[in-house]
Amino acid sequence: MGVTTEVGKMLGKDITVNGLLQEGHQAVFVATGGWDSRLSRGGNLQIEQTLPGIYLMVDVLRTTPENSESFSCGADVVIAGGGEMAVEAAMIARKAGATMVTMLFREMEIENPINAEGLDALRSEGIQVRFSTGIGRFYGEENELKELEIIDLLTNEREKIAAQTVILATGRFPEMIFLPAPSLYDIADGEITPESPEEQTAPEAPLSWQAIAPYKRPEDKEQVGLFADGDVFSDFSAAIRAIGAGRRGAASMHELIYNIPLSFPEEVLTERSIIQDVDHVEQVSIDRRQIMPLCSPAEQDRCREIEKGFSPEAAKSEADRCLQCGLICYQHSPQPAADASTELQKSA
Repeated sequence: MGVTTEVGKMLGKDITVNGLLQEGHQAVFVATGGWDSRLSRGGNLQIEQTLPGIYLMVDVLRTTPENSESFSCGADVVIAGGGEMAVEAAMIARKAGATMVTMLFREMEIENPINAEGLDALRSEGIQVRFSTGIGRFYGEENELKELEIIDLLTNEREKIAAQTVILATGRFPEMIFLPAPSLYDIADGEITPESPEEQTAPEAPLSWQAIAPYKRPEDKEQVGLFADGDVFSDFSAAIRAIGAGRRGAASMHELIYNIPLSFPEEVLTERSIIQDVDHVEQVSIDRRQIMPLCSPAEQDRCREIEKGFSPEAAKSEADRCLQCGLICYQHSPQPAADASTELQKSA
C-alpha cells in the first residue's frame, strides 16, 4: 500500500511536525499516547515537549529549582483545565516569565472548581479566568505556537487569542491533525470559505500550520472542542478503542485534505442505537480469559509495573480469543452436528 514505517524516532527530537510539513506532507496525525506510556522508557523522569508550545500539566507541576530550565514559556500562556492545580501551574508560568496567563475551564462558573477567594486572588494578579470555554484549534508558525481558537460552549462563538505556550491538565497530548495553513480553504464551523489570493501564504514565507482534532465518536458528536465528554484523557483501555481512534484519525485526515467538513450524517450508529444482536452461540468452545499475574508485595520495589505481563503462550492464547463478536468463532470451532445446524438455521 506504499506505507513507510520508521522506528526509534522521538517526536520533538528526531522529527518535528514542522519538519514533516516542510518535507511536503499534506497532513501529520499525532497520536503520541499518554504520560503513563512514557513509564516504560523512563520518560516520566523529565519534561518532554513533543508538540510546539504544548506541555502536560503533570510535567509542569514537577518543575523544581533544579530542573526549572527544562520548562520555558512564552509571554502568553493558556492553561486548560486542572482545577486547583491550574493555580499552581499559573504561578510556575509567571515565574518562568509569562506576562499574560489565561485559565480556561469547560465548566460553567456556577461549577467553579476554584473557591471564590482563590478566584479573586487570581484576577487581582491579572490572570484571566474563563468558564464554559473550550479549545478548538492551534495555530503556529514553523516550530512555534502562535494562537488558539477558543469556543464559547454556551453560544458556540469562536475567537482567536495569542498563545505561545499551552499547559494541558490531562494525562496525554490530544490526538491532532496538523495541516499547512492558511490553505486554499479555511474550514470553520462546518463550512468551507475560500480565501482571497492576497490572504494566501507567499511561497517564501515561513510555514504556518493549524492543528485540528479528529471528529468525535458517534455518540459524542454533539460535543465541541478538545477534552470534551468522550475524549480520551489517558491511554486507551482496549485494543478495539485504540483501533477505532486510529480509523477516526485516518478518516478525519482524508476529509481535511479534501476540504470535507468534519461532520456526521444525521443518522449514525451510537452506543445507544437499538440494533439486532446475537444473544448466544451454540456448540462453540469457551476460551477463558488469561489473567495477567501480579507482582507480589516483596517484588514491588523492583517491578516497574504492578502486572508482570503474559508469557508468550498466554499472550497467544489471549490474542486468539474474540475481541468483538462477528460470529467468526464458527470458523474456528468444530462444525455442529446436523440436527444442531438445523436448529441454528431455525433460530436464525
